[in-house]
Amino acid sequence: MNLDDILSLASDRTLSELERARARRATRRVQEEYQRAVSEGRDLTGDVEVRDPLTSETDEAARITRAAQLAKLGTVSWLRASGQLTWSDEMALIVGCPPSLRPSIPALSRLIHPDDLGKFRQVVESVWRDRTVRETTCRVVRPDRITRYVHCYLEYVVDGENRPHGIIATARDITELELARQEQERLARRRETVQAELAGRDPVTGLFHRARFADEIDTAQRGGPGVLLVVAVEPVGPAVGPGTGLDDTEPGDGTDEQDRLALAVAQVVRRVARRSDVCGLTGPNEFGVLMQRTTLSSATALAESIIDGIRSQSFVLGRTRLVDAWGGLVRYQGRDGSRGADLIVDAETAWRRARATGVSRVALDQPAAEDERRELCRSRIRATVAENRFTLYTQPILDLRLNQITRQEILLRLVNDGGQAHSASTLLGDAERVDEILTIDRWVIDRTIELIAQGSRTSHYQVNLSGRSLGDPHLLERVQQQLQRYDVDPGQLTFEITETARIGNLTEAHNFAYGIRQLGCQLALDDFGSGHVPFAFLTYFPVDLVKVGGEFITGIRHSVANRGIVRSIVEMCRALGIRTAAEHVEDEATMDLLRDYGVDFAQGYLVGKPKPVTGSPRTVPAPAEVEPDPERELRAATG
Repeated sequence: MNLDDILSLASDRTLSELERARARRATRRVQEEYQRAVSEGRDLTGDVEVRDPLTSETDEAARITRAAQLAKLGTVSWLRASGQLTWSDEMALIVGCPPSLRPSIPALSRLIHPDDLGKFRQVVESVWRDRTVRETTCRVVRPDRITRYVHCYLEYVVDGENRPHGIIATARDITELELARQEQERLARRRETVQAELAGRDPVTGLFHRARFADEIDTAQRGGPGVLLVVAVEPVGPAVGPGTGLDDTEPGDGTDEQDRLALAVAQVVRRVARRSDVCGLTGPNEFGVLMQRTTLSSATALAESIIDGIRSQSFVLGRTRLVDAWGGLVRYQGRDGSRGADLIVDAETAWRRARATGVSRVALDQPAAEDERRELCRSRIRATVAENRFTLYTQPILDLRLNQITRQEILLRLVNDGGQAHSASTLLGDAERVDEILTIDRWVIDRTIELIAQGSRTSHYQVNLSGRSLGDPHLLERVQQQLQRYDVDPGQLTFEITETARIGNLTEAHNFAYGIRQLGCQLALDDFGSGHVPFAFLTYFPVDLVKVGGEFITGIRHSVANRGIVRSIVEMCRALGIRTAAEHVEDEATMDLLRDYGVDFAQGYLVGKPKPVTGSPRTVPAPAEVEPDPERELRAATG
């Protein structure tokens, strides 16, 4: 290439700025050499030695640098003899520095991201020590604070006599490639962690839980009118036989039997219901069927078929037994403002009316008025309290540090007419909604403290308390009076707050929380992560224990998402000085995983099932024997 060619190349407007700058520098260098040769009287033709820069005779460092220039890669060279660092123009542009800047090892170290600097140094040391080549990727933080991903190929080089000469790093900006790779990883991880379907199904029957079923009703109402059916079932007399949970030497809560009954009835409901109908589990032994775009007469006929199908079968639970059933229907118009949760309450009121009047089903032509619904709900809750239809169960809690049962959770159970105890969650939800939960919480507190006084002084008990009850200014005083009355050590008691989103008066709740701890009791948050508890709640409420929601523990071995959530909760709580507990622990593999994460307590069927506090559930009087004045009986029951 002669001078004219170089000048022509430098003036080519299609070249990049880098190529133009290199051409201009080459032009100046050629002009200087030409003037020097002329002044020295050298033969410009005879003194030129034409050599291939990539032949083996060329210095190894020069060959590597030349190859990198042809590939438009940046190079950084370190020569052992001088200890100096040099870089190519391309490398200067990659790290965002002007080509004229003279590099140094400290300056280069400052350009590498602090989190990657240690690894980069280790790679460089291994290249020199092992006389080999290595590859590594690191982040470079340019002077303008922009971060780039750079892939480096580091080579150990020798001189012409095969002696150690230095290290050359060939670098390439791979930011776009690295970001694309990270995005692919993120998408793959998200596909693995996201659920294809919304949560909210009962693990035994596969039907929607009450809350999710109510959401399905709300969605269906936007599409027009329909009918909601709720069918309640009840065994006819107790079943006695192996494995029923009723004739064991140790009393059980009958959970296995109830699960088998729920599964058997769910199969009947699914078989009779239409394919377009939506089925749900609205409560213990309560099954909902949502029939969209149908008439009340058609829905009534289907309800009769379901009820007859249940009554005509002999369900094998230990020994063969019969099951009775009642149905409640309510027609909705759609887009009338009725909530799914309210329609479920109306349908439940209808089946209770059917049972009380001795018919198989009762149908309501329209939803009840809100005032009427709330009053009916209040009356039912007050009657339940007045009839003393509650009983307490306990479930053991394992201290994972000691591998020993150190606590018991107090669980509230509702006793039906047959003397069987089942979950009170539906009643508690209704009580929350109509502001009757305080009466139930007081009953639980009084009975729990009385039971603690009868037990071991070394036992520790956890009792659930609704978030709405925390707003009662007299609740703390009641707890203090009961502790003094029964001479119970406050250190034996932990109050578990549920439904913190329902706290009515945050100031009163805050005062109760600090007052409880001043008494010597402890405070826990139940179902953390599953509800609406903000993380800030942990900073201004003196919480001692956080119970991770059971939905994150179930199946944690097979869920990357659940493992990540549980680990994060445990780490956060540990930093805040809060202990953690896991519910729904049902296998040893899950228990081992929780131990590895540092969870403090475990609770679930693997640790122990709920059991009655004192003997088997008792039989209560039938509703007909109850006085018709619930207000008077409520005052008598609560003192």
